[in-house]
Amino acid sequence: MLKTRLSKILASIFLFALIMGPGPGLYLVNPSPNNPSTTTFLGMPVLFAWASFWFFVQAGVVLVAYRKLWTNGKDLDE
Repeated sequence: MLKTRLSKILASIFLFALIMGPGPGLYLVNPSPNNPSTTTFLGMPVLFAWASFWFFVQAGVVLVAYRKLWTNGKDLDE
């Protein structure tokens, strides 16, 4: 399953993004409960921007794996 170096790197990036998106990473950017004002990043709430960023990291990993790792016999002949 994890035979190549690229597959190990992609798997570790995907797992890290899976943890950081909804997990402890939210505590890094979550505004303080004492401060009721919303914090924004490029016009979006910072929590939404944080989760969106990690989603795009995961989508990028899937795209790279699709293009580089997930091949069938016909792709190898070309």
